[in-house]
Amino acid sequence: MRNLNDYKRVISIGDIHGQYEKFKELWEKIGFQYEEDLVILHGDYIDRGDGSVAVLQCVKSLVEQYKNVIALQGNHEDFMVGFFCDYSLDELAGRYVYHSWLDNGGEITLKQLKKLDRAEVYRLLKFAQELPLYADLGECFFVHAGVNPYGPSEDGDYLWIRRAFLRDYKGRQRVVAGHTPVQYMDGDCRVPLLLPNNILLVDTGTALGCELSAVNVLNLTYVQSGDESVEWKPVKKLNEVRMQW
Repeated sequence: MRNLNDYKRVISIGDIHGQYEKFKELWEKIGFQYEEDLVILHGDYIDRGDGSVAVLQCVKSLVEQYKNVIALQGNHEDFMVGFFCDYSLDELAGRYVYHSWLDNGGEITLKQLKKLDRAEVYRLLKFAQELPLYADLGECFFVHAGVNPYGPSEDGDYLWIRRAFLRDYKGRQRVVAGHTPVQYMDGDCRVPLLLPNNILLVDTGTALGCELSAVNVLNLTYVQSGDESVEWKPVKKLNEVRMQW
């Protein structure tokens, strides 16, 4: 089992949502040291952004190249895999179909996938389907959405949970999660957010037009795309859990 103390830095990157250029910029800023660092990507690589397939291909390449890069599955990858369980590429030719994935940002991803060689599409789908739902490193639990605060978590909790987790989690183990943009907790916030109930939120609203963030969970500092500075700054801390929606 991996442990936080095994690494010089443990870096979490929140939801990318097809922002390939921001992801490339942020990756360069991190200065990944593959023998000393661990990088955890929190899912939702696709949808809403015009670089969705490029991001997914890049994440796949990083995972295959480096043993110290972990990519978790997000609800949008789950959406996509479920869609292709219902429809084949042949069935989609010249046909409009309704699916909740398409209504939640998946249409742009589907258009990009249709331009690929069929074998590449299936490689990407297989990769997305087999992504782990969480990474447990002892003191910290890394996941896309969160955990069930009332009892054992099911797969859907790791991908979809929001309100109950954010409001009622009181565990000793710190949970590092994406899925919920920090703006949902603090309307003016644009940076990673540490809640008083031991939850660290790393989705800084890239899908909302804000920047992509990387957080070193060992010292609670972060860097962002779009920032000329490469200085790692302290995350923002809230004194109370308050929801803006």
